[in-house]
Amino acid sequence: MSAETPVGSIARAQNVLAALARMPLGASFTEIQACTDFTRTTTHRVLASLMEVHYVYQDPGSRKYHLGHALAALARVANRSDLAALARRSMRRVAEGTKDTVFLSAPEGAVSICVCRELGEFPIRTLTLDAGDRLPLGVGATGQAIYAVTEKSKRMAAARSNQAWMADYNYTPEKAEELAADFLQRGFAFNPSIPVPGMSAVALPIQTGTGRIVAAIGIGAINERMKMDRIEGELLPLLREEVATLSAKFSELERENLL
Repeated sequence: MSAETPVGSIARAQNVLAALARMPLGASFTEIQACTDFTRTTTHRVLASLMEVHYVYQDPGSRKYHLGHALAALARVANRSDLAALARRSMRRVAEGTKDTVFLSAPEGAVSICVCRELGEFPIRTLTLDAGDRLPLGVGATGQAIYAVTEKSKRMAAARSNQAWMADYNYTPEKAEELAADFLQRGFAFNPSIPVPGMSAVALPIQTGTGRIVAAIGIGAINERMKMDRIEGELLPLLREEVATLSAKFSELERENLL
């Protein structure tokens, strides 16, 4: 190894991250090893360490590795592809219109991550999720919305890998599939107090024109404020309007390779 070659754990981690950055569609273990010239043992050790801190995640379906959401949180880069910044105005409009709590979650492999939360004025607030919280894909209204529009084989692989974790929230892989079917029938995801008694939520997925799943936006409130007539007459029209706005925005970014 030459004197100019970086050494040490941080340098090895940087080499793996740089390799993944060059492969935005994900990379297999073999591809990462080839790009870094590491031994199999070193490659495995570095990937395991990066996954432990959520800098890298592994897709449960393809088994490929991708850069993780925690890198964006660490870097705090305020750029046009920042989901929270792009969605903030839409979320505020929904929160102001409903006075309830609004959530935005994004998919990351077998996980959905709460990207940001906007509080409404209603005094009893739903604070079940905060920015940075991670849940098994399919758990909670936003997670259900993402799960329902994810390719079936991929989402079922995620549910199987998360089975024990899902049980912590009163979900099962079978329940996730039932809720996905319910989404197709209703046209929206509905969480009727499954993880948290007394709190319910609805959500819609946000996709680009090509069908890429970017995120899901949802509204949570106490059960007394989540009757079906209010959901269909007041909440869903607001959500659908903002989903259309965000979908157009993300589609434009995707066309310009900025998403």
